[in-house]
Amino acid sequence: MSHNGVNPSSPEVSAAIREGDYFNGLISNHGDFNPFADRGWKNIARRFDKYMDVKRPFELLDIGCGTGQSRQIYIDHASRYVGIDLSEEGLKLARNKYPDSTWQLADACNLPFANGSFDVVAFSSVLHHIPDYRPALKEALRVLRPGGQAFAFDPNLLHPAMALFRYPKSPLYSANGVSPNERPLLPRKLREAFKISGFIDLAQTCMADLPYRAVAPKFLNACLGLYNAGDWLMERIGLGRWLGPFVVTCGRKPRVAD
Repeated sequence: MSHNGVNPSSPEVSAAIREGDYFNGLISNHGDFNPFADRGWKNIARRFDKYMDVKRPFELLDIGCGTGQSRQIYIDHASRYVGIDLSEEGLKLARNKYPDSTWQLADACNLPFANGSFDVVAFSSVLHHIPDYRPALKEALRVLRPGGQAFAFDPNLLHPAMALFRYPKSPLYSANGVSPNERPLLPRKLREAFKISGFIDLAQTCMADLPYRAVAPKFLNACLGLYNAGDWLMERIGLGRWLGPFVVTCGRKPRVAD
């Protein structure tokens, strides 16, 4: 069986299939996937608003939309919102919750959209699920209109907890609650990939104060309140800019005159 016309045994497609299957099972078992508390989503939305300088309202593609939770980051400024994901179960929930938006099963590395279809492409905590995310960035550049922007947020390898418990090479790594290809990313590597892919006017910062609802393994939830408090403090004293658990990366597609 082919996957968007590509050999399903190829590493890229196999990785996408594994991710889709993982989240299908997760959502089937738990009913949703909503990692952040409301304040976390609102804080990401504020960062998005800060970095977007394209004309509003804009047409936006949300890559890695999951069950539709990330829609809240962007929808206030979107004249057209399209969410794509590899999880059919996630998309079913998103369609039921937000039937006025467009939801589609698609792969970030092989987007089913024409050149210049969107003003903004958002990667909603998804690049760290793609073993080689450079093709996804090139696809984003292709479907953006001249002057359009890409926005991404992903786990930061410089954050102590991410480095100790979520980085596969760490001796304390735990695969509990982690998808097959998931790993935190190094900010400078992300920035380099955006630049190599053709984006200009790059902007990047790390951020904290992203409280979680729950984490895996379950026994760690007993300490979650303390973690969230420390995460809040990290942002307040300025360390979140460098060591926050997530890194935000943005870039713009050159205009014809650039």
